[in-house]
Amino acid sequence: MIWKETFSLSTKTIDVLLVGEVLIDVINNQLTNKSINVVGGSPYNISKNLTKLGINNKFYGSIGNDHYGEMIIDDVIKYGINANINRTNKFTSFVKINQTSDSPIPTFHRDADKLIYLDKNLSNDATKTKILHFTYWPLSEEPSLSTILSLIKKAKDNNALIGFDPNYHTDIDENGHGLEIIKDLINIVDIIKPSLDDSERLFGKMTVDEYLNTYEKLGAKLIIMTLGKDGLIARYKNETIKMQSLANEVIDSTGAGDAFWSGLYSGITSNLSIEESLTLGLLCSAESLKSIGSNADIPELDRLIDKVRRK
Repeated sequence: MIWKETFSLSTKTIDVLLVGEVLIDVINNQLTNKSINVVGGSPYNISKNLTKLGINNKFYGSIGNDHYGEMIIDDVIKYGINANINRTNKFTSFVKINQTSDSPIPTFHRDADKLIYLDKNLSNDATKTKILHFTYWPLSEEPSLSTILSLIKKAKDNNALIGFDPNYHTDIDENGHGLEIIKDLINIVDIIKPSLDDSERLFGKMTVDEYLNTYEKLGAKLIIMTLGKDGLIARYKNETIKMQSLANEVIDSTGAGDAFWSGLYSGITSNLSIEESLTLGLLCSAESLKSIGSNADIPELDRLIDKVRRK
């Protein structure tokens, strides 16, 4: 059964290299009309979670020289994240979202996050990583678009797995070429994790099976579609598996998808099977749903792996 297979990883010094957005999530509680500011950004969230889980990773991003930027630097130091963050005279990007148990609807305020350049350190790290991860955000504007495209080639040439979160939003598709860029990349990446919302924005309304077929026809390898409270459905080598959510408490969905990626990559780099890695992703996602924002209190990796093997 293909779900019992493991990924063959290259022998490199970095488990996961993450490149992209770090920002502030301004999360509003609609009942009290009060907001809290939480350091976020999908690849940064994953980097923080991987650090908590003891997975060797490195994050590259860009922020402003402002109060939000200082919040991010303080967060990097507090959690001991291995991060190379560019400081610019632009303002630090932030996103306004409502606290919700469903997929959050964001309002974007972007500036500094796109200023990621292919310097010598980043170029070198792309040759030393087992997995390269990025989202749609850096693909939406220059110079980060050119940086990501160069990194993909360099990482692929050095036998890294490529993970892609196609978190497409028309509001951040500045040049109108987002859909074309995503579709061109799907046959290059190894792992793609679209949500139902992402898929509808990309291809319009379809059934889940039609979405899977569409991603497969475009050349996707491991396709993981997250279905909110209904768990996930995945397809790999023409086989499909459906797995139920492991959440028993839902306070806020912000960062749940990033927690899933964190568990998935922890499993893959720990030589767990694909099915076990998916289960580990669901366990981490369930932990994230218990707290507001993306700063989940994730248990130690050994305990999580033990839970996976008892299921």
